[in-house]
Amino acid sequence: MFGSKGVLETAYGDLTMIRGENMYRGGRSPGIYKDGAVVNIATFHKSIVEGKFDNPTVAPSVRSNLVTILGRTAAYTGRKVTWRRLIRSTEKLDANLKGLKS
Repeated sequence: MFGSKGVLETAYGDLTMIRGENMYRGGRSPGIYKDGAVVNIATFHKSIVEGKFDNPTVAPSVRSNLVTILGRTAAYTGRKVTWRRLIRSTEKLDANLKGLKS
């Protein structure tokens, strides 16, 4: 990830480093897959038991996907893309799932 004051280099479950104005030499999180799965399952179970059906991850997940689509659109068109243009777009994005088994 590139920012105006530095660059973030990261690999999921591996080394993380920030180069720039506020240097961070990195750290590792080798248990992130297992630890994350355990926490997610426990949280899911607790929510069901307590009757909580809200999902606070929906909004950030939607935003994350829209950022990805925004970047894809800019890369494919070679032009600047605004949120307004992206949201108003009627372009159908085909996932092309041919070859996947049901």
